[in-house]
Amino acid sequence: MNPEPRFEADYTERQVTAAHRVLIDVGQVLASFSDCMVVVGGWVPDLRMPDAEPSHVGSIDVDIALDAARLNTGRYAALLKVLLETRRYRQGSKSFQFVTDVDLGDGEKTVQVEVDFLAPTEVKLIKNRPKLLAGFRVLQTEACGAVFRSPQSLVLTGKTIRGADNTVRLHVASVAEFLVMKAHAIGGRDKPKDSYDLCYCLENYADGIEALAADWRAQRKNKVYVKAATILKEKFAGPEAFGPQQVVEFHNASDAETQAMQARQAYEAVQRFLYLVKRWRIQGRRTESEK
Repeated sequence: MNPEPRFEADYTERQVTAAHRVLIDVGQVLASFSDCMVVVGGWVPDLRMPDAEPSHVGSIDVDIALDAARLNTGRYAALLKVLLETRRYRQGSKSFQFVTDVDLGDGEKTVQVEVDFLAPTEVKLIKNRPKLLAGFRVLQTEACGAVFRSPQSLVLTGKTIRGADNTVRLHVASVAEFLVMKAHAIGGRDKPKDSYDLCYCLENYADGIEALAADWRAQRKNKVYVKAATILKEKFAGPEAFGPQQVVEFHNASDAETQAMQARQAYEAVQRFLYLVKRWRIQGRRTESEK
């Protein structure tokens, strides 16, 4: 099991490269299940904003959301079986996790990469009898269902775990839906990269923060989005609040001036986003009353 990373320096080039190989590998191995899986987690900023500057720090694992409604005809067990039959993947230390070892061919030790499987809480997966993999169970999260609303199919190129060049197609969550999951994650755990990822998207999304707010505004009656906005309001209430300070911790700058600037920047980005969402809600109510 890899130690839980907390700082930007924990995301080394070798680990990110290894994780990208696993992403390409999973895209090939599970190609027949592409209609029911969406890439979420830390790869979303890289894949949806590849030209952003500065570059996103990357990810050292792979997170896959499963559309449970499409897997209730026996395909869930088939998906697990396909992974196991490669003999490259094995069950990880967490119940929702597979792990694999990547040899980068650079003479250094292999890199272990985790693949986490998530699903919405509102859909119940039909259990396989007898159970294919003892103790394995996808992680069901409240915000996961949002990512199936408008994912985009992307063509990805790179090397597989075994070093072969390959091209695969994977559905990747939209940035707006990624932010919903990140907001819920910030509200439920202590992982500095969550706040970094969220603020990175707000600051670097090519279509602008207004477009992200517009997407959330379109879901104003969706309780998952409402809760996400509430979490952001609480966790980014000021520069000294939990969210901005998580960004500071992630970057781990040595001087107080840089830390204060990072906290202020994170706070202002989220406040700007929430202001745009709130302003739309007021306008939306007025429009409805005029009908």
